[in-house]
Formats: sequence, C-alpha cells, structure tokens
Amino acid sequence: MSRASNIPHFGLYGESSWINDPEFFHIEDIESRSGHLGWKINPHRHAQLFQILILKSGEAKVQLDEQQYKLQGAWAIIVPAGVVHGFRFAPDTDGRVISIAEPLLEDAYKEKAAKFIQPLLSQACYIDFNDHRNVFSELWPLIQQLESESAFIREGRGLMSEYLIKAILLLLYRQHANGKVGSANKTESSHAQWLKELIEKHYREHWTSDQYAQALGTSTSRLNRLCKTTFNQSVLDLIHDRILVEAKRSLIYTVRSVEEISYDLGFKDPGYFSRFFKRSTGLPPGKFRTLSNQPSI
Repeated sequence: MSRASNIPHFGLYGESSWINDPEFFHIEDIESRSGHLGWKINPHRHAQLFQILILKSGEAKVQLDEQQYKLQGAWAIIVPAGVVHGFRFAPDTDGRVISIAEPLLEDAYKEKAAKFIQPLLSQACYIDFNDHRNVFSELWPLIQQLESESAFIREGRGLMSEYLIKAILLLLYRQHANGKVGSANKTESSHAQWLKELIEKHYREHWTSDQYAQALGTSTSRLNRLCKTTFNQSVLDLIHDRILVEAKRSLIYTVRSVEEISYDLGFKDPGYFSRFFKRSTGLPPGKFRTLSNQPSI
C-alpha cells in the first residue's frame, strides 16, 4: 500500500477540486467510476461529502478506516464525511454511489425527519437487504428516480432531489433500526447527536466533559448518564475514541512521524500521546503502524 504525506481528500473520487455548491449531490453507477480503474477505489476520504453506496448485486471488499469487510448481494454502505474508505468490487457489480454535500442535509436537523436522518450521518455502517428484498424493492425505484433527476434539467429538480434523498435515508434508517424504537426520547436523542457533532469540532482541542456539558446547557453527570444510555460509554470514552480513530488513520495512511501526529491531535507531549495510544490499543504507535502496513484491498 503506497502512502502519501496526507490521507487523500477528494470532491468525488479522483477529482481533487471541491465542488463548492451547498446543494450539490451526485449519483453514478459503480462501474462508471471504478470499472476503468480495475474495479478498485483506493483508500481516501471526503471532507464535506456524505456518501451512500447501494449494492444491488455482486460483491465488494470494503475498507472503512482500519476495518475490512466482504459483502455480497444487496447492501447499503453509509460513509459519513471524514471516514477513510476504499473498495474492490467484483467485475459487473451492480450498484449506485450517491454523494451529498453536507449542507444539503443540514435543514434536516430542524425538521421532523431529524431523529431518523441524523443517526445515519455520524457513523459508518452497513445495512443488509439480502433477506429483505421486499424493502429493497421499495428503495431501488427511489434510487432510479434520483438518477433520472440527476440526468435532466427540469423545473423543481433540486427540490425533487432533496425529497428523494430524504426518502432514501428514511428507508435506510427503517432497515437499519429493524423496527426497534430507541429508548431515548426526542430531547435526549438531540443532545446525543449534538454531543457527537461538538466532539467532531473540538476533539483536537481536548475539551473536557465539563466543557461539552456547558456547551449543551446541561450538567456533566446528566450528560454522562445520557451517553451511557445512548452509547454505553462515558463522555470521556467518546472523546478518546474519536482521537484514537484519527490517530489510527494518520498512522496507517500517512508517513508523518508519531511526534507530528501527536501535535496535530492536540497533544503537547508526544510521550503522553504514545502512552495514551498504547493504553487504548495495547500497542505503541510505531508497532501499530508496522502491523497495519499490509496490502490494501
């Protein structure tokens, strides 16, 4: 696996320039993007794009951060902005890739759909449709309609596309939740999502649990109870997990030194970063990098 000094960021894969359009979305079939590349997409990430991959048939080896999976048949793969991802598809795999500018989804935070859509935006996941072809048969026409809206300039195209994207996300949420209703009420769910967003913005600043609680207008003890109920983790666990994910990304996908990575992640002492990393993973950063230096998918 070749390494660059930084993890590649793309607007769309292979296109280095960011499309500065807050209402941007793009849909294409898997073959058109990867077929001429040997059906392989090397590990990369998008700073401002949320992606959904819909596999109708075929096979895909998927890499999300340091984890690898092999999927066959009908699946949806959720890739939030910032997650390192790569793919190797079997030839003739049929599916679509939907890329959505994050600002296009921000209005959803203020709508009734928020409690359904927001959980899909913060964490990569896989959604299996192989034993639920009836649900997939509802999803696929929406994908085709979105593809049609993308292909032609028509009146109300943007609005129709936005409605279709939200309908797709709602169906994905239903399948992901598998009919189970979460125990947290609407206010608690909102606080949990806001906490995730705040951690994403401030984890390099090493905010304390008290600072996150203050920003959310609640007490530290109450916020920790919410985290235990929603995520089965404390606020500090969530903060450390986010730092650890970024540390692993940098060790695997860049050639920056451990010292450079530690400073980038807000550690003033590289030695403390190394101890933090070993305590969390059981391995010092250098050994983790060596063991992770294996052929990519």
